[in-house]
Amino acid sequence: MSSPPPTLRESRIATSIDGAPQPELVRLRDGSLVTIRPVCKEDQTPLRVFLNDLCAEARRLRFFSGAIDTAEAAQWAADSGTGRCGLVAHDETGMIVGHAVYIVLEPTRAEVAVEVADHLHGRGLGTILIERLAVTAEQRGITHFVAEVLCENRAMLEVFREGFDARVVHHEGPEERVEFLTSDWRLAHERFDLGTREPGREPG
Repeated sequence: MSSPPPTLRESRIATSIDGAPQPELVRLRDGSLVTIRPVCKEDQTPLRVFLNDLCAEARRLRFFSGAIDTAEAAQWAADSGTGRCGLVAHDETGMIVGHAVYIVLEPTRAEVAVEVADHLHGRGLGTILIERLAVTAEQRGITHFVAEVLCENRAMLEVFREGFDARVVHHEGPEERVEFLTSDWRLAHERFDLGTREPGREPG
């Protein structure tokens, strides 16, 4: 039996009893709607399309190289195996417009990564995806997220800092490692809602 269609959840805090994320219809800062749901193996082909559609600069900033094998990257992104939790976001046409994943490094720590379609930058989707992963991670006993980010990727660094109070814990060459508490999804949730209510505020 197929699952019922997701309903609009302004709170974006839907999980099952075991903490697994549930499909949700969420509203971005510009009022557009996307559905967020757990990734599955059937997403491999649409994820490849999504990654191919990213501009070369976006791919370079996300994967630290513009010359990635998108087929291999899509296969990796569609993996829902043990020790990881992945989410995809798709628009009202069914096209994937965002992907995020955390991979457990040790019992209380996980590495998080996110990518968003070029035309949705600045609308809050990256923040929502990270927030959503943090909710699930916290419920599963993971207390800290870390992320590796190119120093020049100021937009992504701002998402981590402004949304989740992330701090830089290591700097080496062109990369920075940031860290934040998974419980800080509450900060991001509150700040996102303020950003949607206050006219003139620049989206994070």
